[in-house]
Amino acid sequence: MSRTVQYKNAKLVSVLISTFLLFAVAIAPLKASAWTGFYFNGAWKTVSNNGAALTIETQNPTISEDSSVSAWAMTCNGTDSYAQVGWVKFSGYTAPKYFYEYNYEPGGVWYQKTLGTATAGSHNDFMVGCDSTTMYFKINGISYGTVSLSTIPFTRSMVQFFGETHDEDDQCPGSVANPVTMGNAKYKNTSNSWVSATCYNPSSLGSGYGDLSTMRNNISTSGSTEWEIWDSRY
Repeated sequence: MSRTVQYKNAKLVSVLISTFLLFAVAIAPLKASAWTGFYFNGAWKTVSNNGAALTIETQNPTISEDSSVSAWAMTCNGTDSYAQVGWVKFSGYTAPKYFYEYNYEPGGVWYQKTLGTATAGSHNDFMVGCDSTTMYFKINGISYGTVSLSTIPFTRSMVQFFGETHDEDDQCPGSVANPVTMGNAKYKNTSNSWVSATCYNPSSLGSGYGDLSTMRNNISTSGSTEWEIWDSRY
């Protein structure tokens, strides 16, 4: 499967399909939810793996009604199954929170757990990895959850490291003056060693851009293990 196709399909796998967002009820007659799609800004690497890890700066972005903004590290099959950990801010929240999430298709398994408040300006180490039987989700070296690999038995063929929004008016994490830093990208190889992950902006988007023209990044065309993302409107 080409990277272009994988990236389009990756929109189906991503984070934060929460019940209240999917079934948000309009407050005023004929008013539509702000949820309009899946928009990503960051990098990925196609590689057989047993996990993904990234240090991500937390910020407190502006969010449209009924939408959410997040940043995370993920291991996935490149189509519809994944496990990820990072921070998220839902509309109505005054501050972002830590979270982890996983999905498996065709099994119809989906689970998300939000955790404590993620302090804006802090830099935190997010790791999702597995041993022979169990997937684990760690923040700053502390495990916050596990799931049996028999519950999510997908082939781990890609790692992804993205900021994510769901409405064109959402602020992509970061601003021109204060971009969000993403660094120390790693994956756990099939020998179960953590190694540096030289990652690439999806080639279909063009150098320096995310899904939206307002989503910008400084990921090198030759690949990066650290980079910044931001919203050009802020």
